[in-house]
Amino acid sequence: MLLIKGFVPNYLLLVSSLLLLAAPAEASKLESWKFDASQNQLEFTTDQGVQPKAQLVADPTRLVIDLPGVVLGRPMVSESVGGRIQAIRIGQLDRETTRLVIELVPGYTLDPNRIKFRGVTARQWLIQLPAPQPIAGVAPQLPTSNPSAVVVSTALGSSSVTAPAPPTPSSVGRFQHSAQTNLAAAQLATIEAVELDNSGTQLVIRANQPVSYTSRWDRSLSAYRIEITPAQLAKQVKGPQLDANSPILQLRVRQENSQTVAILVQPASRVQVGQVSQLSQRILALQLQRPQPTQTSPVRAIAAIPAAPSSPSNPLPAQIPRMPDGRPVVIIDPGHGGPDPGAIGISGLQEKGIVLDIGTRVAVLLQQQGIQAFLTRNDDRDLGLEPRVQMAEQVNAAVFVSIHANAISLSRPDVNGLETYYYQSGEELARMIHQSILQTTGVQDRRVRTARFYVLRRTSMPSVLVEVGFVTGQDDAARLSNPSYRNQMAEAIARGILQYLYRTAQQR
Repeated sequence: MLLIKGFVPNYLLLVSSLLLLAAPAEASKLESWKFDASQNQLEFTTDQGVQPKAQLVADPTRLVIDLPGVVLGRPMVSESVGGRIQAIRIGQLDRETTRLVIELVPGYTLDPNRIKFRGVTARQWLIQLPAPQPIAGVAPQLPTSNPSAVVVSTALGSSSVTAPAPPTPSSVGRFQHSAQTNLAAAQLATIEAVELDNSGTQLVIRANQPVSYTSRWDRSLSAYRIEITPAQLAKQVKGPQLDANSPILQLRVRQENSQTVAILVQPASRVQVGQVSQLSQRILALQLQRPQPTQTSPVRAIAAIPAAPSSPSNPLPAQIPRMPDGRPVVIIDPGHGGPDPGAIGISGLQEKGIVLDIGTRVAVLLQQQGIQAFLTRNDDRDLGLEPRVQMAEQVNAAVFVSIHANAISLSRPDVNGLETYYYQSGEELARMIHQSILQTTGVQDRRVRTARFYVLRRTSMPSVLVEVGFVTGQDDAARLSNPSYRNQMAEAIARGILQYLYRTAQQR
């Protein structure tokens, strides 16, 4: 799945002032979308080519479709549908990814093998869904509506768009919620309170009956999102009193659709959001952790490259010379981190850990060859896209290499392989790294491609993004789970970088 360290004191002073900036000005846009409930078919069009990525998520069943390199350019759109498909939601997952979600009524699911994707063109896609089927042993909750009469069509920028108003900005400590329910209260759990416990280390959510939930980090809102469904808000929800010392900067609670309550938690500075735990069937608790006073600041922690996890099994060949004029700077960028795990694949394999291990090994190997190798992150921390770019700019890097792992639906373990992306000046670097990996690992070749990813467009030096394999692929997941293979992958990436640097140095 898509996305991306340094050790010189002067470099630390430079990156310490970096700020997370707004979404990029250049990006592909979602032009229109239409869901025809009578045909169970979603159609969408972008203004440039896009390669959708999809996964089927349970509890409740949702088909999640991500559009890399696409921006929505407006607040989240949420449309109720009816029948066995409850709603369509479209929003900005992160700065360069639009997410479409088709959510089924609780108690129903889809056969993933019968979900069909068809690219009419590179810009226009049709997704054909099979008829939703009841989940064995789960009582379905169908609303009383006629699915054959529902066609939702939205042209972005048109006056026909119907979308919920965006959340009203609030100051520190303000607690917001709105209720818009149209189902009988007996069918839904009612969220009665969202409060901090006495210790200030847990946000406790209380309902009047058992609840189910999903949670994730919402990069577009810089908040941790908890969705509870089927649920509604009480007419008066008891909320916490927040002040300047609270672990939460802002809390928003809202009714997103007829059956979903969303709780958005924006933590205060340096407060870490932990896991959601179910204390009882009716009570959820989100862990909030303040750093210890002696904890190293995030910027300083980025500086050091850890020792090699293990000695390279096949050291880089001696015939690759050191650079003839000084020590070039290379930025190695392991994607995701912190609350953002990236792609999650077979047996829970997480992208963020795989790419951090590979990236660290690449940096160590480059240093052994006389290169100044900086890592954008050297541990499990969250880092925005713009700081990654600015690190490369501030140290005048010769090249920028972002490392990621790919994903598709878990129902497609047959999809495996290496993809390498570049934008403008990075083509030669991309082809050298790509060829080195193919020769070293034997991974399936899914080609070198161009892409408008933020970190590629916004860096001035040759930049590439390497997708080392699919965590959802049967072959790739087994390989990427093996430390020896990750070391082999790191050697191949480092070799490609060195070959590129040497060639460009000889051409001067």
